This record gives sequence, C-alpha cells and structure tokens, in this order.
Amino acid sequence: GVKAIGTQAHEWPMFHAAVYGPRSANRIALKNWIKVYQGNLGIALPDTYTTNVFLRSFDLLNAKIWDGLREDSDPNPPAFATKVIRHYLNLGVNPLSKSIVFSNSINSHKTMDIIADACEKQIGFSFGIGGWLTNDTPSAINMVIKLDSVKIGDEWYPAVKLSDSSGKITGSRSEATLYKKLLRI
Repeated sequence: GVKAIGTQAHEWPMFHAAVYGPRSANRIALKNWIKVYQGNLGIALPDTYTTNVFLRSFDLLNAKIWDGLREDSDPNPPAFATKVIRHYLNLGVNPLSKSIVFSNSINSHKTMDIIADACEKQIGFSFGIGGWLTNDTPSAINMVIKLDSVKIGDEWYPAVKLSDSSGKITGSRSEATLYKKLLRI
C-alpha cells in the first residue's frame, strides 16, 4: 500500500553523455526518461553536470511535465531552492505545483528546518534518503557507485559526473576537463 517514489540516478545522464555527448545529454536523458516511465517517477536529478547546465535544458515543456527536482549535491540547499523557484517563475510555472526532494547530507532536524524555512509557501519539498543513511560511520567506505564507461559496438566510451560539489566529480580528469570545456563551466 506504499506508493513507490523515486528519482533518476546520475548514471542515467552519464550514459546519455557517453553516447550522445555532454551538450545534449540532459535534454535526451529527460526525453528518454519520459518515454520509459510515462509520467511516473517524475523527479529529475539536475546535478550530474551541474544544476546550472541542467536548467539550460529544463525548458517550459519539461518544467510542466516533471513533478520536480532532487537536490543531491548543492552545498547550500536553501540557495538551490531559490534557484529552482526562480527558474520556475521565469518559465511562468507556479513553483507551488512542483517540489524539490532534498537528499544531500540530510542528517539532522536542524538541517531539515533550515530547508523547510527556505521552501515553505514557495515550493513543495520533501526529504529523501541519500548516501548518508548507508554511510554514516567515520570509517565507512563510499558506497555510492557511478558509471565508469559505456560500450558501444566494440568500443568503450568514458563516463563523467561533474556535480554541483567539486568533491563529487567522477571519471578521468582529462575527460572531466573536456566536459567542462564543452559545457562552458
């Protein structure tokens, strides 16, 4: 009787970037997710190549189709909320009809209260389970796994994640540098 909810994983746009290139990855990944899930699991993950890059592809059609976004790496969740609210308003979409799922280091009621204050009466919000749940001891290894590469035919193409947090970049340095140059970040 519990409704299944969820969001994209970083691997989804990472795959699309490895196959189609980083410039079109977010746009194609959003379109393909809609094809697969038909409106279910409608929370998009914007930070695979930074939220700012994602928002370039998150146009009016996407803003209306998707239920909301998941904050997963912004070091300042209230600032993320402000950015997303402003984006919806600029598109003419009522942010109160959308939501943000916060899942980055949600480890105290104080953190949740700060986020709630930033969102209340402006946009819907909830809290998700991030890596902290499975990684909350000082000696735990990082259990978050990311895509390394994609095989197309007989060739392997590297995958990269840039993130809103510099500490969450994955993939080779040279490939990450190339992605940054292509995405103008």
